[in-house]
Amino acid sequence: MKNSIIKFVLLLSAAPALAQQLPLSSQYYNNQFITNPALTGTKENVNAFLTHRSQWTGVAGAPQTSYLTVDGPIDAKNIGLGLNLHADNTDIISRVGAFVDYSYKLKLNDDNNLYFGVALGVINTKIDFSKAVVRDKNDPILSWGNQSKAIFSADFGVAYRWKKLEIGAAVPQVLGNKIKYTNVDGKNTYYNLERSYQASLKYVFDIVKEKEITIYPLLMARYFENSTLQYDANLVVDWKKVGWIGATYHSNSAVAVSAGLRYKGLSVGYAYDIGINNTTSNVGSSSELLLGFTFGKVRESVDEEADVKKQQEKDLVYDEALQTLKVKADTNEAAVQRLKAELAQMKTERLTMTTIDTTKRPRVINLTENLMRTSTSNTFVDEAGLTIMSGYYIIVGSFNNKENATKFKNSNLIKGYSKTQMIQNSATKTYYVYTIRFEKQAEAETELSKFKVEYNDAWVLRLE
Repeated sequence: MKNSIIKFVLLLSAAPALAQQLPLSSQYYNNQFITNPALTGTKENVNAFLTHRSQWTGVAGAPQTSYLTVDGPIDAKNIGLGLNLHADNTDIISRVGAFVDYSYKLKLNDDNNLYFGVALGVINTKIDFSKAVVRDKNDPILSWGNQSKAIFSADFGVAYRWKKLEIGAAVPQVLGNKIKYTNVDGKNTYYNLERSYQASLKYVFDIVKEKEITIYPLLMARYFENSTLQYDANLVVDWKKVGWIGATYHSNSAVAVSAGLRYKGLSVGYAYDIGINNTTSNVGSSSELLLGFTFGKVRESVDEEADVKKQQEKDLVYDEALQTLKVKADTNEAAVQRLKAELAQMKTERLTMTTIDTTKRPRVINLTENLMRTSTSNTFVDEAGLTIMSGYYIIVGSFNNKENATKFKNSNLIKGYSKTQMIQNSATKTYYVYTIRFEKQAEAETELSKFKVEYNDAWVLRLE
């Protein structure tokens, strides 16, 4: 008879804990890694949360749950790390757990990420038989006193994110361990850590994107072995810099309303549950207080698409600036080679004039002739590969690379130099960009002086 009473009391004591071996919460949407280790450290900063929940205020020995968590990312290694400490008291049963959480992000592409997570730790379960309510104060169950046992436990989870869609699955207490208690007669009684299964679905919608105001539904389903399916339906309006308002439906149990404020990394939230069935409406309400703190500077934006777009714009500006520098370097190199050739030619001409006839007056070489090079028209071809006409061409750029020459030509067309063309010396393979062609040298000289204001290295190519 005595053993039957003991087993019966254990069963009654364990019954509420069985349904709540995974402590309930109405604000887990702020700290999702407590429901799925795969979501450990998936936010931008290190976050700490302290949560306390009082359930069924009208019942003595009703569940009291506290959480202390810290988690954060190691972006360079695609890793998230976390610490989860929790205490849960229900009547004569109390549980204290300490877990270390680890997650790894597998980047599939810019929009798709897969997360794997595991939580490893110890759960200490204590049964205080001295608090058991019995009719007979001499009942042998009271002689059990306190029995406390610690056991290893593990949780496993996966999550998938595509842009603003998040799907998660987790198996808390995946090992399904058993805790053994021995009564005064040496008989064993077991308390099972029931394996459970969880799934979640979340999608974030932008309400006012500039102010980072969003709304998201979050569905959570739980299933214990030998139990019924439980689910939550959450709807949260979140203003990142100010706070949040949420509503939660716990299946056939309660409806919760919650709200919170944020200020310089500090978060304060409160939730209130109202029972909606005959049982929960008679046991009183439940309430939950949340305190959170974000370490480090909070990012101004969590919009990944906007961040990617901004980075792409920066990369484009950088590439254009780099290309411009390459074009200038190419142009300057050609100009240096041209000036060296002209200097050598001037030295040769002076030497020739001095050697041939020192009695004659030296030939005056004007500025335009120094900035003029002469060649034959059949040496040059246009972009179609055809021989170009003879005449005087105002050259504003010389290039060894066709792509750079084309970009420089296009930039001049944009400026309004509508007659800008590109030609190539078929012998040297050098590309030249000219702005206009003249039939007469005088016209070319006049126009060159205008272009020298904008292009210091401009010169005249005379093709005969």
